[in-house]
Amino acid sequence: MLCYQYGGESESGLKPAGASDNWRCLAVESLSQVELLDGPWQTAENHSRPQTCIEEVELDVDTYPEPVPPTPSPNPQKCKTPA
Repeated sequence: MLCYQYGGESESGLKPAGASDNWRCLAVESLSQVELLDGPWQTAENHSRPQTCIEEVELDVDTYPEPVPPTPSPNPQKCKTPA
């Protein structure tokens, strides 16, 4: 798995937030004590170095998509609360 490390410990040490050196290749099967954290997604736009840990990409998530304006509902309906 190729991911961006923004906290915790690292043998090579963490660079400042946003640094391209914080991209990591991790073996999913060797992860333990993984937790889902509340808060915004953490990443950086600067993945510019070639990686060597992935042979086949199954999912590529674009974390910086173009903004899409909200579309109003064609038939807005008011919710009624039960009395």
